[in-house]
Amino acid sequence: MAKISAQLNYLHISPRKVRAVAELLKGLDVDSAEAQLKYLVRKPSKPLLKLLNSAVSNAKNNLGLDKNYLYIKEIVVNEGMKLKRYKPKGFGLPMPIQRKTSHIKVVLDEIFGEKRKKKEVLLAKLPKIESSFTKVSEGKEKKEVKVEKKQKAEKEIEKVSRKGSFRGIKTLGRRLFRRKSI
Repeated sequence: MAKISAQLNYLHISPRKVRAVAELLKGLDVDSAEAQLKYLVRKPSKPLLKLLNSAVSNAKNNLGLDKNYLYIKEIVVNEGMKLKRYKPKGFGLPMPIQRKTSHIKVVLDEIFGEKRKKKEVLLAKLPKIESSFTKVSEGKEKKEVKVEKKQKAEKEIEKVSRKGSFRGIKTLGRRLFRRKSI
């Protein structure tokens, strides 16, 4: 059983906020954890996703493991050092503020047994995605059409702007909405 770990130290987000996101990831396989983090609208989700990707790349490079057969065994969020700051309060007194930091450790492990067999069956059923970069010539034609549409739209805007610029309307607007009264 190979355990793969990665650490993130001194993250400038309080541990309480990071733990709320980290608790969602415990026990999930790497693919579903990445999906959770990509679509979760919380501040710690981006650094946690980078940390998870770092742990996966450690597994690939150091041990030659496949990403599809990894899961998050544990994720620990500890308190880092506190940055001391001061905020002015009444009567000229300073009020201390603590900017908290976090230390995060992710431990990945390999899936074994029946779960691995189920995962292999699921991966075999998935369709293979082909790259969409083979058709380059069609892309050029589409770009030319978009440029022509933009030029037509700009000409229409110029026509409309000329129609609305009567002298009487401008002077009326200037009379009604003056910055300084006379």
